[in-house]
Amino acid sequence: MRNLPRNEFGFAICLLPNGNLVRGPVSHGTPTSVEIQLRCQQGARFVGLGHTHPGGVAYPSRQDIKSGLESKSEFLAIKSDNDIGFFPIRRG
Repeated sequence: MRNLPRNEFGFAICLLPNGNLVRGPVSHGTPTSVEIQLRCQQGARFVGLGHTHPGGVAYPSRQDIKSGLESKSEFLAIKSDNDIGFFPIRRG
């Protein structure tokens, strides 16, 4: 996906019992932030945060890392206009 929408969007990444990953509801934000709903379908558990950085880089900001820690996310997935990055959340 090139030329992402101007405003960030994001979603919870959820793990099904069969090992497949699915997304939760999509949240839309501003050009610099998005509040992601931490909801998964029944039977799935929350494991990660996915969101976009339109016009930016596919690398987590301080706020992204803080949100990942606060939500107990296992990883962040970030999509820029030209790249995608996956980042484990390290605690301790």
